[in-house]
Amino acid sequence: MKISFLSLFFLFHLPLFAQQQVFKSFEVDKPAEPQGGTQYLDAFVQANLRKPIPARAQNITGRVILSAVIQADGSPTDVKVIKSLRPDCDREALRVFSLYKNWAPARKADKPVWQEVTFPILFKSNQPFLYVDGATISYYDKDFKELPDSTEQVRYKQVSPMDSAGLPTADVVVFERKGKSWQEYNRLRLVREEVKQSKATEKRRFLAGYQSRPNSWEGIVYEIDEAGIIRSQQSYEKGRAVGTSLQYAPSGVLLEKREPYDTQVVTTSWFPNGQLRQILVGPTPKPGSNKAPEPIAPGKIMGLWNSSGEHLVREGNGLAVLTDNQRSEKDTAQQTLFVEKGQVVDGLKQGVWTGSYEDGSYYYEEVYDKGICQRGKSITFGADTLRYTVPEQQPEFPGGMQALGQFLSQNLRYPAEAQKARAQGRVQVSFVVNTDGTLSDVRVWQGIGFGADEEAIRVVEKMSGKWKPGIQRGRKVRVRYNLPINFSFQ
Repeated sequence: MKISFLSLFFLFHLPLFAQQQVFKSFEVDKPAEPQGGTQYLDAFVQANLRKPIPARAQNITGRVILSAVIQADGSPTDVKVIKSLRPDCDREALRVFSLYKNWAPARKADKPVWQEVTFPILFKSNQPFLYVDGATISYYDKDFKELPDSTEQVRYKQVSPMDSAGLPTADVVVFERKGKSWQEYNRLRLVREEVKQSKATEKRRFLAGYQSRPNSWEGIVYEIDEAGIIRSQQSYEKGRAVGTSLQYAPSGVLLEKREPYDTQVVTTSWFPNGQLRQILVGPTPKPGSNKAPEPIAPGKIMGLWNSSGEHLVREGNGLAVLTDNQRSEKDTAQQTLFVEKGQVVDGLKQGVWTGSYEDGSYYYEEVYDKGICQRGKSITFGADTLRYTVPEQQPEFPGGMQALGQFLSQNLRYPAEAQKARAQGRVQVSFVVNTDGTLSDVRVWQGIGFGADEEAIRVVEKMSGKWKPGIQRGRKVRVRYNLPINFSFQ
């Protein structure tokens, strides 16, 4: 008797359900649940859920009911829809639920077992809008005040092409009503720029969004990798970052949400498995100027969890354990686990804090009082012990901001083209200050055009070699620095 290879394949690769019993919740001693409780899964879902644009346009509300099997290792499998809302919402519900991989498995006879669970994904109400042929359409009166629909008061119409996920697909065009017809009034160009990556092994990424002029973003700008996954998004007004910023993992799971308020910035972060990681509250950065920068108050750790869901810091108090992967100091081609430990009181570091690489190539010890470092020392593989009182120091132009302002005023030239166009404003330049004080990767991320952007780059490059490098725990490090350069008529 002959048995084909394909038959053998199926014999040895039967679904795990054929080998593993799946229980109902009432059949186990302790049902499966998200680590820390259902509230953490609820928060994760609402932070990651992106209602499809066609559903948002129609203000579709309701629940998608899902079922899944939680395996003995706490990961979900066989996720499927058992009550549909509509196909696009169903797909989004499946996507988000499948990203959460931090379940405490069911237990029976004191052993982890497989269990079927059900979970509702809620799509909340939103303000409806017009979405026709792959574009949102908005109407405005003569003063550019938005109107609910096309009425006699309408003077302008804005057409914003986007796909069902909200990603831009073509230029935004504003039309002006001329009698019974519409004529183009203004246009925001869709720009797609490749982002320079620090590692050659990383997937290529691209910025996609609109620019009112070169290097001046408007609206939401997305960072997308070559697989089409959104890796970050940020809103802009006249080239200035505003509002909430989001950072995503390659899987599409939300890793960080940064929300600025009047006096503080709240940063919420998650582990890649969906577990809430940290809630950090810090002061709102002040706009750049030529004055000496004021000391920045330390951020407060208001909540901290480990990847298994253990709540380490509650309401700003507890023993913190922070983990991250860093490049080894013994072998720079290898990654090693970096573990930091210390007490948090009222959100601030207190007492002795230590940090060490798992491979023993780096160690630090610092003493804090109400979040302020009193003294510290660091030991790097193959180097002497370094002692310090300030853990981190930003790069500085010799003489400080006053000397930097003087250098700019003496060397900056107003381009003739910009003068002729009477173009003025602030050019935002970004560059890396290297450990020897030289500058690299100089680029404009907000410009005014007419030759001013190129002039800003020229004068920044002229400062190369003059800067004091950044310092981290006693040793020089490369730091990216942002510098505003003003062009204005006197």
